Amino acid sequence: MSQSRASFGPQKHGHRAAYGLPESTVRRTSAATTSSQSTTRLQPGMRSAKPFCQTWLRCIAALALLFIVSPVLAADDSAFSTGSASPTAVSVSTAMESELGSVSEADTSASADEELLSSAEATYFEENSSDTLDESDGGGIGIVGAFNGISSFTPNSNGAALSLNGELTSLVWLSQNAASSLFSATTDGDITAACAFYNQDGSISKAFFGGSFVSINSTAVGYVAGVDINGNLDSMAGGMDGPVNALFCDNSSQLVYIGGNFTSTVSGLTTDVATIRSNSTGALTTYNAAQGIWQGLSFHGLDGPVFDFTKMHESVYAVGAFSSTVDNASHVALDSQPINLNACTVTGGNNAEIEGFNDPKNIICTSGTESAGNTWLMRDKLTGFYRVDFPFKITPTILRLMNTQYDGRGTKAIRIEAAQNNQVLQMSYLDPSTNAEVFCTQSCPLLHNYDWQAFRFVDNDETLSNITGIIINIIDWYGMGGGFNKIELFERGKYYARVYAENTFNRPACSLKPMMASSAYTGDWTETSPSSYHGSYLTLSVNKNDLQLESTQNASLTMVPVVPESGFYKVYMSIPGCQNTNTCQSRSTARVAIVMDSMHTLIATVSQRNFVDQDVLIHRGYAPASSTGFSPYLTVSIDTDAEVDDQATSVEVVVDSFRFERDTSYTNLNGVLQIYQDQTSPIQLNGPLYYPLSQSLPNNTIVYAATTGFPNVTHAEETLYLGGQFSSPDGSYANIAQYSNNAISPLNNTGINGIVYSMACINGLLYVGGSFDSTADSQVVVKNIAQYNTTSSGWSSLGGGIDETVTTVTPYSPFGSMAVGLRGNFKTLYADDTPGSVNVTVDGLAIWDAVGMMWAGTPYVKSAPTLLFADAWDDRPNNMALVAGPLSAVAALEANGAVLLDTTPSVQRLGIVGFSLQPDTDNRFTVNSGLWYAKTNDTTPVLVVGGQFQTAGGSTNIAALDNGRWGKLVDGINGEVLTLNNAANLLFIGGVANVTNSDGEESGFYGLTVYNMDKEKVVDIQSLQGPDGSHDSVRINKVAIRADTSMVVVGGNFSTAGGMLGCPYICTFDINENQWSPLTSSTLIDQVVDMAFVDGMLLVAGQFRNGSEPVSYLMQYDFDANSWADVSGAQNLPGPVSILSSAIDNDGPASVYIIGTSANGGESYFAKYDKDTISLQSFSIGQKSKINSILEVPRSRIPSSVLGSSSSLNRRDEDPIPSGYVLMVSGDLYLSGGQRASNAFFYNNEWAPFLSTIQANGSPGYVSSVFYEIPPTNVYQRHRLSVALVILIAIAIALGITFLIVCIGLIYIYLRNRREAAATASAASAALAAASGGAGTAKIVFSAAERGMSTSEAPMAAAAAGGGIASMAARQARADGGHYDNGAGAAARGPWSKNGITGEPVSFDNIAPSTGRLNSGSPGGLAGLVAAGRLVASSDTYVHHDDKKSKMYKTGDDDGNESLDSIFESAAAEAEAEAESEARERAISSSSMEMAVSAAAGAAGAVAGAGGARRTAAAPEKHTMPVPQHYNSDNSLLTDPMSDVADQTRTSMYRPDSTNPFEQRMALRESQGAFPPAGPFSDGYEDMGHIPMPSPQHMHSEQSAAAALSGTTGGAAAAAASRALNNDNRNRSESASTRNTDGEYSGSQSQSPSSRPSAESSTGGNSSTNLPIRDSLKQHPVFYAKFTFSSRETGELGFRAGERVFVIDQSDDIWWMGIVDHGTGQPLEQGVFPATYVSNVPPRSTDWADLM
Repeated sequence: MSQSRASFGPQKHGHRAAYGLPESTVRRTSAATTSSQSTTRLQPGMRSAKPFCQTWLRCIAALALLFIVSPVLAADDSAFSTGSASPTAVSVSTAMESELGSVSEADTSASADEELLSSAEATYFEENSSDTLDESDGGGIGIVGAFNGISSFTPNSNGAALSLNGELTSLVWLSQNAASSLFSATTDGDITAACAFYNQDGSISKAFFGGSFVSINSTAVGYVAGVDINGNLDSMAGGMDGPVNALFCDNSSQLVYIGGNFTSTVSGLTTDVATIRSNSTGALTTYNAAQGIWQGLSFHGLDGPVFDFTKMHESVYAVGAFSSTVDNASHVALDSQPINLNACTVTGGNNAEIEGFNDPKNIICTSGTESAGNTWLMRDKLTGFYRVDFPFKITPTILRLMNTQYDGRGTKAIRIEAAQNNQVLQMSYLDPSTNAEVFCTQSCPLLHNYDWQAFRFVDNDETLSNITGIIINIIDWYGMGGGFNKIELFERGKYYARVYAENTFNRPACSLKPMMASSAYTGDWTETSPSSYHGSYLTLSVNKNDLQLESTQNASLTMVPVVPESGFYKVYMSIPGCQNTNTCQSRSTARVAIVMDSMHTLIATVSQRNFVDQDVLIHRGYAPASSTGFSPYLTVSIDTDAEVDDQATSVEVVVDSFRFERDTSYTNLNGVLQIYQDQTSPIQLNGPLYYPLSQSLPNNTIVYAATTGFPNVTHAEETLYLGGQFSSPDGSYANIAQYSNNAISPLNNTGINGIVYSMACINGLLYVGGSFDSTADSQVVVKNIAQYNTTSSGWSSLGGGIDETVTTVTPYSPFGSMAVGLRGNFKTLYADDTPGSVNVTVDGLAIWDAVGMMWAGTPYVKSAPTLLFADAWDDRPNNMALVAGPLSAVAALEANGAVLLDTTPSVQRLGIVGFSLQPDTDNRFTVNSGLWYAKTNDTTPVLVVGGQFQTAGGSTNIAALDNGRWGKLVDGINGEVLTLNNAANLLFIGGVANVTNSDGEESGFYGLTVYNMDKEKVVDIQSLQGPDGSHDSVRINKVAIRADTSMVVVGGNFSTAGGMLGCPYICTFDINENQWSPLTSSTLIDQVVDMAFVDGMLLVAGQFRNGSEPVSYLMQYDFDANSWADVSGAQNLPGPVSILSSAIDNDGPASVYIIGTSANGGESYFAKYDKDTISLQSFSIGQKSKINSILEVPRSRIPSSVLGSSSSLNRRDEDPIPSGYVLMVSGDLYLSGGQRASNAFFYNNEWAPFLSTIQANGSPGYVSSVFYEIPPTNVYQRHRLSVALVILIAIAIALGITFLIVCIGLIYIYLRNRREAAATASAASAALAAASGGAGTAKIVFSAAERGMSTSEAPMAAAAAGGGIASMAARQARADGGHYDNGAGAAARGPWSKNGITGEPVSFDNIAPSTGRLNSGSPGGLAGLVAAGRLVASSDTYVHHDDKKSKMYKTGDDDGNESLDSIFESAAAEAEAEAESEARERAISSSSMEMAVSAAAGAAGAVAGAGGARRTAAAPEKHTMPVPQHYNSDNSLLTDPMSDVADQTRTSMYRPDSTNPFEQRMALRESQGAFPPAGPFSDGYEDMGHIPMPSPQHMHSEQSAAAALSGTTGGAAAAAASRALNNDNRNRSESASTRNTDGEYSGSQSQSPSSRPSAESSTGGNSSTNLPIRDSLKQHPVFYAKFTFSSRETGELGFRAGERVFVIDQSDDIWWMGIVDHGTGQPLEQGVFPATYVSNVPPRSTDWADLM
C-alpha cells in the first residue's frame, strides 16, 4: 500500500495518508482553544446561575471594548506576522486507505479555513526557528513538467524506449512504477491474449501472446508466440493453424494452455504426413515452455472454439462454444501400428544382377549402410516394381521409403497400385520447400538423399480395407537405375491399436517402437490357416468331456495391445467364420477377461458360432496409455459353463485378434471442460484426466468467460463462475451462473440480460463485463460493467457504467489487490449520482478502485490497446501486467504534468480521474512551477501549479488541487505561468504576459498577478512594462520572498512599474504598502533568470553588462549597504547561469548550487557558491541535456531499485553535497550509455536515473520543477481595514449603544409601569370592596352558612357587616383626631385593615384577582356597596391604594388625579376586557344565595341610618364618584329617583378635564352623541341605572340588589333581592344549557347552524342580542363582538363585547365595515372595525363576564 506524509518541514513522525481517494481534512484545535473550553456540565435539574443583569453588563462591556479597539483595528500600522515558533506537522487523513499502491490518486489538498492569528497573537511577531530541512524524510516532493505518462527508469527503457511507433504492434510489461517494451514489430493481426511465467521476485521470465497475427517482422508465426524479458522470440514450432483466443500459463507445470479457433498445431501439419490427423488439437492444446515442445493432451481437442481459461483447485477449466471432445477413430496417429513385412510375401520386378543387391527383403528391418544385403537395386536402365502381399487383410496408412545413392543410383518417381487389381492409389507427401502437403497419383517424387520420406494413403477406408497387398512401381530413376535402401509400412483401418493372436504378426524384429503388442498362451493352442481365410489364427480345441479338467480351465491366451494414449476405447474381438471351416458344431463360447486399468477386471462371454468372419464389440471404457508400469490386456479361455452342442464331440474357441478403436470421450460438455493440471499424474491409470462438470449447462451454450473465487462467507467452497450466452430451460439463470458443490446455481436477479464476455473475482466481489444494460429481471441498471457481491448477493453498477462493450475484465495486480482493469471498445465512463461526478473520456482502458468504489488512474497507454493482461495479485515484490497494441506511448502511470514522490518512496498520481490537467485549446501542455501554498506553518497546504494547460472546469494556466480535483483558482491567466510563490495569504503568479486590446481596452495577463487567497480575489497592483514600453514583452522568471520583511522581489524582463517608476529587470513589491520600489538607483542590464537569498544577500543570475566590462553571470545585492556587488569567483563561470538552488548548510555557511551552460560548447556545468567563493564541480552529462531543476533530497527518498545498493553512491570528502543527501536533477537528461531520463540522482559524479516521462505525441517528456512541501517564508503583513469598513464599524457601535440605551429605558419604563399598575389595580379593588362592604358582608354571610346559622341569624350578620365598616371608619377618624366630613361614603374609602364589627381582616372575595375589579356576580357585594355609599356599583370607581401609604385621598388632593391617570393609562382598558373567571369558580349555591337575600332584607333597617347620614353629608368638592348617565329611548337624560346623592351637575360619565387620555377620549365620544349603553336592562328594570360592563347573567341581580339596598325599605330591598336571586338562577340555567346536534343553543337562545348566520336567524334573550332586527339589516350577516372595540378615529365603529354587528363589507382581510343597532329609537352606527374582534358564533351567556 502506498502512503505519503502530507506535512510541513522535516517532521520525522507524522500521519501517513494514502493518496488515492479524496481526503477529509482534520480540523486542528490549538491548545489555547482547547483549554478555554469548559468541561463543566449541568446536572439534571440544575440551572444556570448567571443573573440577567450580568448578561447585560457583559454586553455593554463588549460593546465598549469594541468601541475602544476599533480605531486600533483600523490603524495603518497594525502589523501581523505569518510566522510561528516552529514548523508544525499538518496531518491529513484519508477517507479510505487504498491498496492501489503507487498509482492511486494523491490528494494533498485540504481546507485552509483556519484563522490567521487569534486576537492575542496579533500583537507580536515571533521568529521562525528554522526553515531548512534536516536529514529526515521531509514532506512530499512535487514533480511537475511536460508529460502525460511517467515511469520509473529501467535499464532497457532508455527513457525514450516507451516512445513507440504507433504503426507497429508493441508488447509492453508494466509494474507498479515501471514500464518496458518486450518487442515492437510489424504484425498482420492483433494481439488479444497473453499469459506469463514469473521469477521468484515477481518479474516476468517469459510471456506468451496470441491473437490473429501470422507473422512478426516478416517471420511466419502461427497466431501464437513467446518472448522472454530480453525480447527473444519463441515461434513455438510454428504455432497454430488458426486464431488464438485465450492463453493460460500454469507455473507449476510450465505448461501453456492454448485455446482458439484452430484445428491443429502448425508443426503437426508440416512435420510429417503421418501426424497430420493425429496432431489435431481441435481448439485446445498445450505447450511445454520448459522443453519448448508441443505436449498434446490425451484427447485431441474439442469440436468448437475455446474462449477462456481459469483454474480452481488442481484443475484448469476451458470454456467456449463446444459440446464434445475430438478424439474418435478419425483422429488417430497414422504410424502407430507397423506391419511386420517379414510375415508378408515380398517380391521384386527386374531385380539387379549385382550380387547382394537383388533380394527385395534386403531393405526390411535393415540397419546397415549402402552395402550388399542392405540395399535393393533394379536392373540398369529398366523400370521395375517392389511388391508386398499381406498374409491378412489390413488397411495401409503410411508408406515410408529411404532412397538409395549407391553408385549414383536412386529412384526418382514412383506410382502405387493395389496388388489385387492394379488400381492406382492416391498418395500425399510434404513438399520439403514449403512444408505443404502435396497430392500425387501417377508420379510421386522421391528425394535423392538418406532421409525417410513418408507417403500417406489418401483413398477412403472402403478402398483401402480390401487391399491384399501393394505394388510400388519405379517409373523414373537417378543414374543407371532405381532402388531403395529401407522400407516401412503402417496400418490403421478402423482401429487405433491391434493385437494378434499369432504373435509373429504383432511386431517386426526391426521396429524402433519402445513397446510392441504381444500375445502368449498356455495350453494346447494351435495355429489355424484355412485356405478360405486370408491369414492365420489360434484355436483351442478340447474333448467335450474334458471341459471341467484343470488343464482345460487353465488353458488361456493373453494378448497385450499397445495403447498409445489414454482415452476411451471400443474393444472389438475378431472371430473367423465357422462355415468355411465346417466347425460351427464344435464352436463354443469364449470367456474374455478385460483388464483396462490397474483396479478393475471385466469378464465378457462371447459366442463364436458366427458363420462368417465377424468383429464383436465386447467393451467400451477408459483405458490408460500403455507404459512399462502398466498396460491393458485381455485373457481368452473356454467358457466351461457354456452350452455345448449335443452332437459335438469336441469344443473349441478361436482368436484372430483384438482391436482398440478410439471413441469420443464426452459429448455433453456444453461449453465447459475440466482438465487435471498434472498431465503425468498416476491417477490416469484409473481414470481420465479430463471430464465435464457434474451438472452441465444447457445445450448450445456459449461460455465466453470463467473465473473462480471464494465468497465472503466462512468456510465457503471455492466457486466457479461462468458467463456467456445461455439460459436455463426453466429460466432460473441467464448468461451467468455459478458452479459449486457439483451443481449449477443461479445468481440473484436471474443474471444478466446480455452477453457476458469477461469476469474477474476479487476478494468476494465478482466483476462482470460484456454487452448488457441491466440484470436479467431488469431490476438493476448495469451498463456493460457490473459488480456482484457474493456475500450480500447484490448487483451494483461501477460508477454510472460504460458506453460500449467491455471485452476484458482482469485483476490489475500492479496497482494492488483491489484494482480491476477493464478493456474494450468504450470511450466514456458514465458519471454516477454522486454530487460532482462527471463523465470521463477514455480510450478503451479503465481501472476501478474496489476499495474507494471509484474510477482510478490507469497506466498511460496512448491509443486503444488490444490486450490488457494481469494475473491475480500475489504477495511478492513485483506484480506485473502486459499491454499490447498499435501503441505510440506507454508509461506505468498516467500523470498529466504533476506527480508526488512520497516517503515510501514511490510515485503518486495527482488528481482523480476526470479532473486532471489537460492540454489547452491550442493543444499545448506543460506545468512549469508548483507550490504548496500555506499562509502560516499551521495552515493545511494547498497544492498550486502553473504552466500552460487547462482544467476540466475551463480555467487556464493555473490550478489548485481541491479534494483530488484540479480546479479553478483565479481567472484571467491567459499567459504561460513560469513561477509561483506566496507571502502570507498573497499568491504571486508570474509568467509570460499575454495582453489583448479590444476597442482600446487592454485585458489579459500582464505577467504578474497577485491573488489574495483569503478573499479569493485579485489584488489591484500597478502593472509592469517591458523594455519596449508595452505589456506584451513582460516576462517574470522568478518571484522571491525576503524573510521577516514585507518585501517581495520580482525578476524577469521588464523596465518600469506603473508606466513611470524605473525598475529594470528587478523590482521589489511591498505587500503592506501595495507599491513598487527599485532596489537601488543603479540598474541591471539584461533580464533576471533566477534569484536566491543567501544569508540575507540576494543572488541574481543573468547576463549583466556594464559598458565594456566582461559580462557578469552572477550579481548580489546587499540590503544593508543598499547596493549591488560582484560575486567572488563569478568571473570563472564558463557560461550563463540558469538555475540557483539553496543548499543545506548543516550549521555551516549558507550556500547555493549553480547550474549553467558553457558559453563555448553548450555543455552543462555544475558549481557551488558558499558566499566566499564559487567552486566548479565534476559534472559529466550529455551535451544535449537540458536541466530545469536541482534539489537536495535525503538519500532515504531514493527507491532501492534505483540505487541498486547503498554502496553505489559513496561519499568523497571533497564532495560538495552534504552527507546523507543527493542532488535530484530534473529536465531532459542524456546520461552515459545512451540513457535518457527526465529525472536522476547525482552524487559523487555518479548518476542514478530515476524517472522517464512521455508526452501525448509519443516524444519524451521532461520535468520542469521539483519542490518540497516546506513551511512558508515568514513575512510581515499588516491587515488594514478599509475606510468603508471603519465607517461601518463606527455606525455599528453607535447604533449598538443607542439600541442599548433604548432597551434599558424601555425595560425601566416597563418595570415601573408594571409595579404602578399592580399597585393601582390592587388599591382600586380594595376600595371597591371596602366601599361595598362586599368583603365583610359576603364573608360573614357565607361564614354563617358554613357555621350552621339559622336563616334568622344571617340577616343580622349581614347588617352588622354593612354598617360595621362605616362605624369602624368613624371611630378610626376620631381616634386619629381627623375630621370626618364625608359620612359613610368617606368612611367607605378609609383604611381597610379590619372589619369594624368582627375585627377580622377584610377578605377581598368580591374582587377579581386578575383585574382588581369588583365581581359583577356578587349581589351581596353590590348590596354592601349601596348600603355603604348609596353609589351605583361600577367597576370604574376611582380608588387609589398604595401598600406604602394607606390613606383616603381627600378632596382637593391633586395626587389622587395622578394615580387615576396611571390607572386609566395602564390598566383600565385591560380590566374592561378581562374575564371574570373567579365569579364562575366561586358560584354561590342556591341555599347560600337565599341566605344572602335574607341578610340583605334584614340589613335594610340598619343600613337606613347609614344612608341617612350619607344624605345629610356635604357633597365632596371635587372627585365626586361619577354617576353614569341614564338614557331613555329618545336619548333624554333620566335621573335616578331613588338616588338623592346623584351628581346632577355632571352631564357626562367621563371628565373632559381629566389628564388621562382614555378618559378624555371617552368624554369626547359622549359629547358627539348619546353614548351607547352597555345593554338595556330588560324585564321592567329600565328605570335602574346601568353599570358599564356587567356580566349579562348577573346584570339583573346586581340592579335588583342595588335597588333593594339603596336606602329603600326593608320590604323593597327584600323584593329587589328576591328578584335578583330569581334572575340569577334563571341566567345560570341558561348558561348551563347545552347545544343540540345542529349547533343551536337549547333554551331561549338559538343560533343558525350556518357558519355566517343571517340577521333573521337571531332570536332574543335576556342579553343585548335580544333586540328585534330591523328589516333593513336582515339582508346582512350577523356577527357577535368578541371584545369591546372603542372607536378612536372618525369612520371607526365602536361596540361592546357581546353586541351584534351586521357586516356589510368583508372584502378586506383585516378591516370590515358593519352596522351596530343600539335599540329601538337609537340611530344605527356604521363604520369599520377589526375583523378579528367579531365571530359568527354567538357567545354563551357565561362568557360575557369574561369578555367585559
